[in-house]
Amino acid sequence: MDSQRLAVDCMRLILRLAFTTFWANVQECKRHHNQELNIPVEKPMTGRFILSILILVLSAAELRAVEPSVVESPELIIYYDAGLEPSAQQVVGLYTDAKKELQSLLQWPLEFRPTLVLINDRQKFQQMAGHALVVAYALPAENVMVVDYTRMATAPFNLRATIQHELCHLMLHHAISAERLPRWLDEGVCQWASDGLADIIMDPQRALLPAAILSGRYFKFASLDHRFPPDNNSLILAYEQSKSMVEYISRTYGPEGVLDLLALLRQGATLGSAVEARFGMSFDELETQWRDQQKKNTNWFTYLSIHLYEILFVSAALLTILAYVRRALRRKTYDDEENKSDHQPYS
Repeated sequence: MDSQRLAVDCMRLILRLAFTTFWANVQECKRHHNQELNIPVEKPMTGRFILSILILVLSAAELRAVEPSVVESPELIIYYDAGLEPSAQQVVGLYTDAKKELQSLLQWPLEFRPTLVLINDRQKFQQMAGHALVVAYALPAENVMVVDYTRMATAPFNLRATIQHELCHLMLHHAISAERLPRWLDEGVCQWASDGLADIIMDPQRALLPAAILSGRYFKFASLDHRFPPDNNSLILAYEQSKSMVEYISRTYGPEGVLDLLALLRQGATLGSAVEARFGMSFDELETQWRDQQKKNTNWFTYLSIHLYEILFVSAALLTILAYVRRALRRKTYDDEENKSDHQPYS
């Protein structure tokens, strides 16, 4: 493929991404009109959309100067930044493995050829993603996955699991319409299907869900149906809670419980009717059972053990401060006594 055709193809991809993001934001504006949520909601004009508009105003000469490279296989199209050619070639095999595992887990065929974009510039990716914690994202309407390659060498992320997570998003949205697929279920299933991996930066040693359960400050799942909150801790908690609910369903009813729920949604059922049909209860009752189970598994001893290192660090810091204050007080007392003895008359 010559450079001119590659530039044209790239331009087409960028145009499609920009239009898709714009239309998604228009739909989100409509969905959230006059709707009140108990958490902050992102402004619909995201950094990803703004970046797309900026890209559109670039001249054709500037686009030709960038000339992103491409690798194509019968299953996948890969656009990648300079220097990532070996990784792009490797991705073809990784994608095949991820695809097979997802098809086996979900028991659905993959009926489209997705596009994967590998970004080797962290700052550029963050501008596209619109959030500093995001390491990958999917655009389901265009069957596109975008990955921050600079993060793939940082635990717990790896390229195969990240591709599997994002491909899961595409498969879910390809089979289930957006209005019937809650955001929390989408993210929860994709973490469940990729060995617990999320597509944001999360510290497994600093889980937020136990404290939220103990304090009663967890989210009602209805508030996570359409969007997740933008601030870091709330976003992480939303991911943890989504994963927890899907894992609870899988533990309680077996993996078939998750798959049956998705199958009903795929057939056109709403979440409420699907839960009623599969589990014989309302979603509110399912949420109550999940919450009670979380409370049962989470006590203050568990919370303290999870945060043992933080507690030890804070305790050591407080002891250091206390020792410094005691030393300062002793020094002051000693100086006062010295000054008093210096002012006593000699006999």
